[in-house]
Amino acid sequence: MTTSRFPPAGNRSHSVLPDRYPRAVNDDATLRTTRLIVRPMGEGDFDALLQGLEDPDRPWADGYPLDESLVSAAMVQERHRDAGDPASDPWTQYQVILAESGTVVGDLTFLEPPDDARVAMLTFGIAPSRRGNGYATELLHAVVAWARSRRDIRGVRADTDLVNQSSHKVLTSAGLRVVQDDGDRQLYELRWERPERVGAGHYARRR
Repeated sequence: MTTSRFPPAGNRSHSVLPDRYPRAVNDDATLRTTRLIVRPMGEGDFDALLQGLEDPDRPWADGYPLDESLVSAAMVQERHRDAGDPASDPWTQYQVILAESGTVVGDLTFLEPPDDARVAMLTFGIAPSRRGNGYATELLHAVVAWARSRRDIRGVRADTDLVNQSSHKVLTSAGLRVVQDDGDRQLYELRWERPERVGAGHYARRR
Protein backbone atom coordinates (compact mmCIF):
# COMPACT_ATOMS: atom_id res chain seq x y z
CA MET A 1 0.00 0.00 0.00
CA THR A 2 1.26 3.46 -0.90
CA THR A 3 2.19 5.68 2.03
CA SER A 4 0.74 9.18 1.65
CA ARG A 5 1.96 12.47 3.10
CA PHE A 6 -1.56 13.85 2.73
CA PRO A 7 -4.30 13.78 5.39
CA PRO A 8 -6.98 11.07 5.17
CA ALA A 9 -9.81 11.89 2.78
CA GLY A 10 -12.37 12.02 5.57
CA ASN A 11 -10.45 14.83 7.32
CA ARG A 12 -9.67 16.84 4.20
CA SER A 13 -11.52 20.06 3.45
CA HIS A 14 -11.85 21.64 0.04
CA SER A 15 -13.05 24.91 -1.42
CA VAL A 16 -14.17 26.22 -4.79
CA LEU A 17 -11.60 26.55 -7.58
CA PRO A 18 -10.84 30.22 -8.36
CA ASP A 19 -10.77 31.44 -11.96
CA ARG A 20 -6.96 31.75 -12.02
CA TYR A 21 -6.63 27.95 -12.37
CA PRO A 22 -6.76 26.98 -16.06
CA ARG A 23 -8.78 24.02 -17.28
CA ALA A 24 -7.24 20.97 -18.96
CA VAL A 25 -5.38 21.63 -22.21
CA ASN A 26 -5.38 18.05 -23.51
CA ASP A 27 -9.06 17.54 -24.33
CA ASP A 28 -8.31 15.67 -27.58
CA ALA A 29 -7.42 12.66 -25.40
CA THR A 30 -10.76 12.64 -23.57
CA LEU A 31 -12.53 9.28 -23.62
CA ARG A 32 -16.28 8.85 -23.36
CA THR A 33 -18.15 5.73 -22.34
CA THR A 34 -21.83 5.07 -21.79
CA ARG A 35 -21.76 6.81 -18.40
CA LEU A 36 -18.29 8.29 -17.97
CA ILE A 37 -16.03 11.02 -19.26
CA VAL A 38 -12.36 10.12 -18.75
CA ARG A 39 -10.59 13.46 -18.91
CA PRO A 40 -6.84 14.18 -18.82
CA MET A 41 -5.82 16.67 -16.17
CA GLY A 42 -4.05 19.90 -17.06
CA GLU A 43 -1.40 21.59 -14.95
CA GLY A 44 -3.98 23.85 -13.33
CA ASP A 45 -6.00 20.78 -12.39
CA PHE A 46 -3.01 19.27 -10.59
CA ASP A 47 -2.41 22.46 -8.60
CA ALA A 48 -6.08 22.69 -7.66
CA LEU A 49 -6.36 19.03 -6.67
CA LEU A 50 -3.29 19.16 -4.45
CA GLN A 51 -4.56 22.34 -2.79
CA GLY A 52 -8.06 20.96 -2.24
CA LEU A 53 -9.71 23.43 -4.63
CA GLU A 54 -12.84 22.05 -6.27
CA ASP A 55 -13.99 23.15 -9.73
CA PRO A 56 -17.68 24.20 -9.46
CA ASP A 57 -18.26 22.77 -12.94
CA ARG A 58 -16.96 19.37 -11.77
CA PRO A 59 -17.93 18.82 -8.12
CA TRP A 60 -16.21 16.02 -6.21
CA ALA A 61 -18.05 12.94 -4.99
CA ASP A 62 -17.89 12.26 -1.25
CA GLY A 63 -14.51 10.70 -0.47
CA TYR A 64 -12.74 12.20 -3.50
CA PRO A 65 -9.87 12.77 -3.87
CA LEU A 66 -8.48 9.51 -2.53
CA ASP A 67 -5.10 9.54 -0.81
CA GLU A 68 -3.76 7.68 -3.86
CA SER A 69 -5.18 10.42 -6.11
CA LEU A 70 -2.99 13.01 -4.40
CA VAL A 71 0.14 10.85 -4.36
CA SER A 72 -0.29 10.10 -8.07
CA ALA A 73 -0.98 13.75 -8.89
CA ALA A 74 2.22 14.88 -7.17
CA MET A 75 4.25 12.23 -9.02
CA VAL A 76 2.81 13.09 -12.44
CA GLN A 77 3.14 16.83 -11.92
CA GLU A 78 6.82 16.45 -11.03
CA ARG A 79 7.36 14.30 -14.13
CA HIS A 80 5.62 16.90 -16.30
CA ARG A 81 7.81 19.65 -14.92
CA ASP A 82 10.94 17.62 -15.68
CA ALA A 83 9.72 16.88 -19.22
CA GLY A 84 8.73 20.48 -19.94
CA ASP A 85 5.84 19.62 -22.29
CA PRO A 86 2.94 18.24 -20.24
CA ALA A 87 0.24 19.08 -22.79
CA SER A 88 1.50 16.42 -25.22
CA ASP A 89 1.86 13.64 -22.62
CA PRO A 90 -0.93 11.03 -22.71
CA TRP A 91 0.70 9.14 -19.81
CA THR A 92 -0.86 11.34 -17.21
CA GLN A 93 -3.64 11.39 -14.64
CA TYR A 94 -7.24 11.22 -15.84
CA GLN A 95 -10.28 12.20 -13.82
CA VAL A 96 -13.36 10.00 -14.06
CA ILE A 97 -16.48 12.15 -14.41
CA LEU A 98 -20.12 11.12 -14.54
CA ALA A 99 -21.45 12.29 -17.90
CA GLU A 100 -24.93 12.94 -16.52
CA SER A 101 -24.01 15.14 -13.56
CA GLY A 102 -20.40 16.25 -14.12
CA THR A 103 -19.36 14.81 -10.75
CA VAL A 104 -15.76 13.60 -10.39
CA VAL A 105 -15.98 10.08 -8.94
CA GLY A 106 -12.40 8.85 -9.32
CA ASP A 107 -9.26 8.85 -11.41
CA LEU A 108 -6.79 6.71 -13.32
CA THR A 109 -3.07 7.44 -13.53
CA PHE A 110 -0.25 6.20 -15.72
CA LEU A 111 2.52 6.21 -13.14
CA GLU A 112 5.22 6.23 -15.84
CA PRO A 113 5.33 6.32 -19.64
CA PRO A 114 5.71 2.92 -21.34
CA ASP A 115 9.04 1.24 -20.52
CA ASP A 116 11.53 -0.31 -22.95
CA ALA A 117 9.08 -3.17 -23.55
CA ARG A 118 6.38 -0.52 -24.18
CA VAL A 119 4.38 -1.58 -21.12
CA ALA A 120 2.91 1.11 -18.85
CA MET A 121 2.03 0.87 -15.15
CA LEU A 122 -1.32 2.30 -14.15
CA THR A 123 -3.40 2.76 -11.02
CA PHE A 124 -7.03 3.73 -10.57
CA GLY A 125 -9.60 4.32 -7.86
CA ILE A 126 -13.25 5.27 -7.36
CA ALA A 127 -14.52 7.32 -4.42
CA PRO A 128 -15.96 5.06 -1.69
CA SER A 129 -19.37 6.73 -1.98
CA ARG A 130 -19.65 5.71 -5.65
CA ARG A 131 -18.30 2.17 -5.57
CA GLY A 132 -20.46 -0.79 -6.52
CA ASN A 133 -21.82 0.84 -9.70
CA GLY A 134 -19.39 -0.72 -12.19
CA TYR A 135 -17.56 2.54 -12.86
CA ALA A 136 -14.08 1.02 -12.39
CA THR A 137 -14.86 -1.76 -14.86
CA GLU A 138 -16.25 0.67 -17.41
CA LEU A 139 -13.22 2.92 -16.93
CA LEU A 140 -10.59 0.22 -17.33
CA HIS A 141 -12.26 -1.33 -20.38
CA ALA A 142 -12.21 2.08 -22.06
CA VAL A 143 -8.58 2.81 -21.21
CA VAL A 144 -7.38 -0.64 -22.30
CA ALA A 145 -9.24 -0.29 -25.61
CA TRP A 146 -7.68 3.16 -26.11
CA ALA A 147 -4.20 1.84 -25.30
CA ARG A 148 -4.57 -1.11 -27.66
CA SER A 149 -5.33 1.25 -30.53
CA ARG A 150 -2.04 3.14 -30.08
CA ARG A 151 1.33 2.44 -31.72
CA ASP A 152 3.49 3.54 -28.77
CA ILE A 153 2.31 1.00 -26.19
CA ARG A 154 2.14 -2.79 -26.15
CA GLY A 155 0.82 -3.52 -22.69
CA VAL A 156 -0.46 -2.32 -19.34
CA ARG A 157 0.16 -3.55 -15.81
CA ALA A 158 -1.30 -2.83 -12.39
CA ASP A 159 -0.89 -4.25 -8.92
CA THR A 160 -3.35 -4.66 -6.07
CA ASP A 161 -3.62 -5.97 -2.53
CA LEU A 162 -4.34 -9.67 -2.31
CA VAL A 163 -7.48 -9.02 -0.23
CA ASN A 164 -8.94 -6.45 -2.65
CA GLN A 165 -11.29 -8.81 -4.44
CA SER A 166 -13.19 -6.08 -6.29
CA SER A 167 -9.96 -4.81 -7.83
CA HIS A 168 -9.00 -8.34 -8.91
CA LYS A 169 -12.36 -8.71 -10.65
CA VAL A 170 -11.99 -5.38 -12.46
CA LEU A 171 -8.48 -6.21 -13.69
CA THR A 172 -9.47 -9.70 -14.82
CA SER A 173 -12.54 -8.34 -16.61
CA ALA A 174 -10.31 -6.02 -18.67
CA GLY A 175 -8.10 -8.94 -19.74
CA LEU A 176 -5.19 -8.56 -17.33
CA ARG A 177 -3.74 -11.67 -15.70
CA VAL A 178 -1.48 -12.28 -12.70
CA VAL A 179 2.20 -12.35 -13.68
CA GLN A 180 3.77 -11.91 -10.23
CA ASP A 181 2.61 -12.88 -6.74
CA ASP A 182 4.40 -11.28 -3.78
CA GLY A 183 2.16 -12.74 -1.13
CA ASP A 184 0.30 -9.62 -0.02
CA ARG A 185 0.18 -8.07 -3.51
CA GLN A 186 -0.28 -9.37 -7.03
CA LEU A 187 0.92 -7.82 -10.27
CA TYR A 188 -1.44 -8.02 -13.26
CA GLU A 189 -0.46 -7.50 -16.89
CA LEU A 190 -1.91 -7.53 -20.39
CA ARG A 191 0.25 -7.42 -23.54
CA TRP A 192 -0.50 -7.35 -27.25
CA GLU A 193 1.62 -7.59 -30.41
CA ARG A 194 0.29 -4.74 -32.55
CA PRO A 195 -2.23 -1.89 -32.49
CA GLU A 196 -5.76 -3.09 -33.05
CA ARG A 197 -9.30 -1.88 -32.93
CA VAL A 198 -10.84 -3.48 -29.87
CA GLY A 199 -14.54 -4.22 -29.86
CA ALA A 200 -15.39 -2.58 -26.55
CA GLY A 201 -18.96 -1.63 -27.45
CA HIS A 202 -19.77 1.70 -25.82
CA TYR A 203 -16.70 1.55 -23.61
CA ALA A 204 -14.25 3.58 -25.71
CA ARG A 205 -15.75 6.28 -27.85
CA ARG A 206 -13.33 9.08 -28.60
CA ARG A 207 -14.65 12.58 -28.14
